[in-house]
Amino acid sequence: MSGPFLGINMASQSLRNFQRAIDTAGHNIANVNTRGYTRQTVDFTTMPSLHYYSNGTHYLGQGSLISSINRIRDGYLDTSLNNATSQQSKYNTLATNLRRIDQIYGEPSDTGISQALDRFFNSWSGLGSNPSGTAERAEVQLSGQVLTDRIRSRYADLSNLASNQTLQINSTVAQINNLGGQIAALNRQITTALASGGSPNDLMDQRDLAIADLSKLTNISKETFPDGSYAVYASGFTLVQGSAARTFPSTFDEAAGTFTDGTVTYNIRGGSLAGHLGGLNETNSQMTNLDNLANELRTQVNTTHMTGTNALGNTGVNFFNDVLVPPQTGAIDFNLSIEVKSDPNAIAAGLTGDAGDGSLAHLFAGMRDSAQVALGGRSFTKFFTDIVSKVANDGNYYQNAADTESAVMTQISEQQQAISGVSVDDEMANLMKLQRSYQAAARALTLFDQVTEDLIGMLRR
Repeated sequence: MSGPFLGINMASQSLRNFQRAIDTAGHNIANVNTRGYTRQTVDFTTMPSLHYYSNGTHYLGQGSLISSINRIRDGYLDTSLNNATSQQSKYNTLATNLRRIDQIYGEPSDTGISQALDRFFNSWSGLGSNPSGTAERAEVQLSGQVLTDRIRSRYADLSNLASNQTLQINSTVAQINNLGGQIAALNRQITTALASGGSPNDLMDQRDLAIADLSKLTNISKETFPDGSYAVYASGFTLVQGSAARTFPSTFDEAAGTFTDGTVTYNIRGGSLAGHLGGLNETNSQMTNLDNLANELRTQVNTTHMTGTNALGNTGVNFFNDVLVPPQTGAIDFNLSIEVKSDPNAIAAGLTGDAGDGSLAHLFAGMRDSAQVALGGRSFTKFFTDIVSKVANDGNYYQNAADTESAVMTQISEQQQAISGVSVDDEMANLMKLQRSYQAAARALTLFDQVTEDLIGMLRR
């Protein structure tokens, strides 16, 4: 049967309920600009009715309790946003790396390799027109030196870029491991809180934020277990299982876009890690292209130049430096031969060495447009133009892909904010409603208190 203090208990419980609801609304407002925060709501439930008998059985309400404080979250949108983030990060990182390669080449430019190739072949044309000309021979020497310097310089810049990209890959792996450790630690705290009946919403927000940050680094998936913990898979590798985190493999193959732990190979399909792997692979490819260009210049120019007789009466002289026994050394040390670098008279303009013999010089000038089998049937200038154009076109493609994914991310983020984000206007309206409810409960408590006081006063008489 209901007692005289039932009303006081209901009113005081209501005050506590509304106070906690007001606190929750205030928490939402305080975190309106907090990255990763999810709006929280208070759910009330009716307390079990009190039944009593008075001319029949009756049920009397006993007020309400807070049943839970919930995060308003859509798991599907979370997954969609993480996937889009992973792809955007991959494309954006790839585009950035390709832009760096394009900036190293710096084409078209008066200081680029294309201009140096044109100048080199033009200088031979000038020497062919005046085989005995001192200035023309010096121009051939100078243009050859400029060409080798620029190829070596671009190769060195690409080599430095490759080293930086390798550091970026290792740094990204370290970040993956760090986030894996954070998620495992949060799993441990969350499962402990849930086991004791709590609702660790803020910890769950921190964990989902760590998952979102991880999706920027590589493609991920997650699995939720009954105890509230996550298992997180990074590119198929089990990074987190409950409160345990594993170390992501460190051995990679940029050409295949994979990592391996020595037993299993994991394909990296998303995130900045995939972008850095692709960027390093492209940088290595460009270094190989410059090696091929330098080696083919060595082969074709030296083979012809050795058949001529220079102004010093010597034959069998290399124009570019080379090795006696293959393989050739590529672009890393591409330079003029010691003879030609020391004396422009070591340059052969013709087969006979006669003052009017410019036959070899004309052959060299014609190499500008001659197809080279080792360069895919392209001329030296066409080969280099093609590789530079491909870098620029691929960079534009990946930048457009990144922009597309950014638009997708924006759309999903807006949907997510509509569900999980904090609206100050909505929270203020809710606060006003809770304030009025609190005032009403306080008024009811005052009335119940007065009634009880009157009752006790009557009993004292």
